[in-house]
Amino acid sequence: MAFTVKKALEKGIFQSCRLLTGQAGLQNEIHWVNILEILDDLSHVEQGEFLITTAHDFDISNEKKQLDMLQFFADRKLAAIAIQTGHYINMLPSTFIDYAKKYHLPLIEIPPEASFKNLTRVLMNELFSHELPQSDNAELSEGQILLNARINGMNRLWSRLEESDRTEDLHAEMKDFNIQPREPFQALLIHSGPRRIRKGAPGTTMESHLITSVKQIAARILLQRHIPFLIGPSDQYIPLVIQFEQLKNKKANSAQPLSEQLYNELTMFFPDQVILIGTSNVHGDISEFKPAMNEAIKALQASRLGLLDNVKLVSYSKLGLYRLIMEIKNIETLQELYAETIAPLVDYDQRCKGDLLQTMKTFLRHMSIKKAAEALYVHRHTMRYRLEQIEKLTGYNPLVPADALQLNLGLHVFHYLKTLNLLH
Repeated sequence: MAFTVKKALEKGIFQSCRLLTGQAGLQNEIHWVNILEILDDLSHVEQGEFLITTAHDFDISNEKKQLDMLQFFADRKLAAIAIQTGHYINMLPSTFIDYAKKYHLPLIEIPPEASFKNLTRVLMNELFSHELPQSDNAELSEGQILLNARINGMNRLWSRLEESDRTEDLHAEMKDFNIQPREPFQALLIHSGPRRIRKGAPGTTMESHLITSVKQIAARILLQRHIPFLIGPSDQYIPLVIQFEQLKNKKANSAQPLSEQLYNELTMFFPDQVILIGTSNVHGDISEFKPAMNEAIKALQASRLGLLDNVKLVSYSKLGLYRLIMEIKNIETLQELYAETIAPLVDYDQRCKGDLLQTMKTFLRHMSIKKAAEALYVHRHTMRYRLEQIEKLTGYNPLVPADALQLNLGLHVFHYLKTLNLLH
């Protein structure tokens, strides 16, 4: 059953909103939700979108601009437009309302206290329930059939990419999906899981359905943004390769805004799930597919383990010392490094209820006795005394750069082993 503008406005969260005009378009079907703070680049507006905006920087007093914009929306077959007043626009002029009526475009006024995030979450959850099949026998829409076919085609190509040692043999097939094999790309891995597992819930089935849903929504987000991508077969995570103009500067973090947009939209779509994303560095061409995937795997693992203060979106370029630690396959080597550096502090704190480990963490963060003492609310003499104790127990002086590096490495190893339950 189609999700229409009329059904959207019947949701409780829209009670404080006002339908100003466009009753003739209330049966318009909603295919997606688009949030635009600034109405400057409208090239990504698609048919069937429910557009939410503050209309920041739009000259609402210019009647020609009003007409041009609403005519553009009508040509694009926008489902509806919702404008928040009270911030950048105090009141929508009558001419604007009249033009919206002329094009049968539902025009909704959002009060200033309403939350874009909450409105979007409700709309996306409804889209999710209407567009994704709830059982094997559910009837699929034409759009869903086309999306599934595209994803299946990508999955087959991805499997061949993983198995092949000659990616150039697959260049023609990649171009069928708008992937340019000789241009920069980035690999992403998305993991999703329930925040709370209900008793008696069949874990495998639930996870499988969730992965399929997240995969389809991620594909739709990228298609809506006109981002060239490949998506691979999913088991524990959803693998992606993405390409877009900003990657051409080859900076390691140049795709981070897109990753953040993807993360934000997925978390709005799945508010009861934990979404984690690991991203690779930017690589020059698709021949580096396997190294890029290896980086994304490590970034996702760091996110799943909570190594970077429970950050949910982790870039390989931000792993720091964990990049080195995760390359070491021999766990005994890491356990020895821990024993030779941090273990005496952990043991001391447990026996004496001390704070030497926290003291060392804080000092290594600031590399200043004064700043570390202020952060811990202790006197500088107390701070200096604790650092002396750390040197006596470990043999490393935190005030000496080479020793501080060794202690910092030991601290990272400690966190890594602890999350894996591999400490003796």
